[in-house]
Amino acid sequence: MRSIGVLIGLLCCMSICAVEYTGTMRMGSGYALENVRVSMDEKGSITLYHVKFARLMPVRVDVVIPHVKKRKDGERMMLSGDNIIPTVKGKPYPNRTITKLHGQETMQFITFKCLCGDKEMQYSGKAY
Repeated sequence: MRSIGVLIGLLCCMSICAVEYTGTMRMGSGYALENVRVSMDEKGSITLYHVKFARLMPVRVDVVIPHVKKRKDGERMMLSGDNIIPTVKGKPYPNRTITKLHGQETMQFITFKCLCGDKEMQYSGKAY
């Protein structure tokens, strides 16, 4: 009986924790960054970890795209968003406003496209 309680607790924790993926981020310029870790939490925040958006960008940052809308469609969640101000270290970056975001998420993968400011960005990753 105790093991059933532990199992239920673990399943509940998994459902409220962020799901993590690893994959490729591509910019419209042709720049691509491999092995990018991304998480999506239950509140609809997508976090891209340790990324840079151009080959010559001197530092890597963690970027949070908050308030992404999620709509269930069968086994997957459809993602969308427009006019979302991303944050880096809690600081908003309105010059990189996320527009035209659309994509989908399952327990196995996530994929989305958007404009980050005026730069096209897409991400595709698998759960790990």
